[in-house]
Amino acid sequence: MMMRMITMQPKIFNSMDKIFYILNKRYEYEQLVSYRKNYKLPSYDSDIESIRYFINNSYKNNRFRKNYKQVLALAVEIMEYYNEKTNLSGIHR
Repeated sequence: MMMRMITMQPKIFNSMDKIFYILNKRYEYEQLVSYRKNYKLPSYDSDIESIRYFINNSYKNNRFRKNYKQVLALAVEIMEYYNEKTNLSGIHR
């Protein structure tokens, strides 16, 4: 019987916990993409522009690299958090 690892997002009780959770995800992203500089990227940082570039452009050059799916999932999760926090449509002037 084959067992699969299931990654589950932990329960996050307040915004401070969520910030630390996302910072850990960004650190994990940086560690994976910068290890031996194996991925073809303009920058190996976890800033928003680098993550956006990875999501939009990395499939062509990096899809066969080790841990690509894991790195892509991390990048998408980080961008979802960023988009959630920068959505200003709810602010009334």
